[in-house]
Amino acid sequence: MKVFVYEHITSGALIDQPLPSSLAYEGNEMLTAIVHDMAQLIDIKLIILRDSRLKPLLDIIGNPHHQCSIIDNPPLFQLHYASAMNNADAVIIIAPETNGLLQTLQQSVLNHGKQLLGCQPLATQVCTDKALCYQQLTANNITSPYTILASEWLFNSFNSPSGFVVKPNDGAGCIDTLFFAERSALESWLTSPSQTNQQNVIQPYIEGNALSLTVLSDQHASCLLAINQQYIKLAKGQFSFHGCCVNGIVEAQFSLLKATDLIQKIDHAIAGLWGFIGIDLIVTNDETYVVDINPRVTTAYVGLNESLNLNPAKLLLTMKKHGLPTLPISTHRKAIEVLI
Repeated sequence: MKVFVYEHITSGALIDQPLPSSLAYEGNEMLTAIVHDMAQLIDIKLIILRDSRLKPLLDIIGNPHHQCSIIDNPPLFQLHYASAMNNADAVIIIAPETNGLLQTLQQSVLNHGKQLLGCQPLATQVCTDKALCYQQLTANNITSPYTILASEWLFNSFNSPSGFVVKPNDGAGCIDTLFFAERSALESWLTSPSQTNQQNVIQPYIEGNALSLTVLSDQHASCLLAINQQYIKLAKGQFSFHGCCVNGIVEAQFSLLKATDLIQKIDHAIAGLWGFIGIDLIVTNDETYVVDINPRVTTAYVGLNESLNLNPAKLLLTMKKHGLPTLPISTHRKAIEVLI
């Protein structure tokens, strides 16, 4: 089977502009990990697009079994993207949700009549829109931080003694995610000329443990692969993501039973989730808040193979053929750090 693994930032799609360093690093780490896992599987031929400014992928160098097209100009990207999509049997998309990019790429796979090894575009649309996702989750009795559009603040404001979080409604990760300790500072920022056209959401700041779940879903049920400790810093009013510890949470902090129960509720709440999913949480002494659902491979994937002593790509393709797999009882869930 020919599998086109498309990681947008490193693919050459941005060859005519500077690469965003943080996104390029994260994207490259995820791509490298999934290519390594796929390359270990029998009868899988990989198709990759690679920005010429980046180093070659070690699992691809000199291997005639796989195809890697080096991109150094926009027309060449368009040519090889179309060729890869036409020649592939199945496609894995890794891309930010911002501006509908991930959803558009997923729909492109379906429009070409190829197997999409990922979420359906309609599920991605719900997960991408943070205000809509909040409504969908709360309608299904899943706790999520109260979320309103910044444009609604004047007539739908709320108090938050712990402060406020502002982020793009379709943002990815911690990009442009801001913290305001005081309501007055938030309102001053909201009314500044530079923010008049921004589509942001506002949430109360919730103090707690930042975790994430790595999940394999088949639209009807999910298999929990990892509970991860998120490394998120707050400095000078801005949040930043610095990696995670895959399966770095002990049972007393957040149990496998709680995590499994939660992901089944999310499966019921959002139709079309399929493949690798990341779920961001804040866990307090009293409550578990679902902050974001990432309908794609996330950074935690980088440490997943070593953590589980299993090939996650094999689990994905097994699910495609035979349905959701069950992890062996011997799965050891070793803690593995992934630093960004």
